[in-house]
Amino acid sequence: MEESAPNAATGQGVDTDERDKGLDADLARRASAGDAQAFGTLYDRYVDAVYRYVFYRVRNEAEAEDVTSDVFFKALRAMPRYQPRQPFLAWLYRIARNAVIDRGRRVRPQISFEDALAHPGADQVLDPNDRLDRISDAGELRGAIARLTPLQQDVIILRYVEGLDTRAIGRLLGRRDGTVRGIEFRALGALRGILPREAVS
Repeated sequence: MEESAPNAATGQGVDTDERDKGLDADLARRASAGDAQAFGTLYDRYVDAVYRYVFYRVRNEAEAEDVTSDVFFKALRAMPRYQPRQPFLAWLYRIARNAVIDRGRRVRPQISFEDALAHPGADQVLDPNDRLDRISDAGELRGAIARLTPLQQDVIILRYVEGLDTRAIGRLLGRRDGTVRGIEFRALGALRGILPREAVS
């Protein structure tokens, strides 16, 4: 895994060319039949993209590595159900998105109603990495993205980190193109309120 999240996408997106789709479909068929080498090739092709997506959502290298491993473990178990008509990376993103949501449910601090009334803000756990994140522009951006809604985070990460277009994001998230553009617009507006004016264009 990488030491920190990269700033730019590698160009691998949900819309791959026909040759890559054919290769992925062939590898997926072989992996579904138990070919470990075929699954290993799929892992090598897409582990960086999945890790990058997860890292921007969880903002912690060790957790991003754990969640990424979990994503590929779940993908391996689910290979017999994979349908090659959808791009393999889109399928992995869907598994990754669900894994991040599940992780958020497990680690979210729980407090009683009485404690919440007695101690406003007690549910906001301070992360010691937050101070370090703010030292660099990338860290500040990750922190700002974390303040968006989960759906806004998905759209911003898939659009600006992974480089996917609106249509690909819509297919991945099960939303219409116009809805994705609206979510992106609101997310950028929220980021403008969080980050210095020159940081969000």
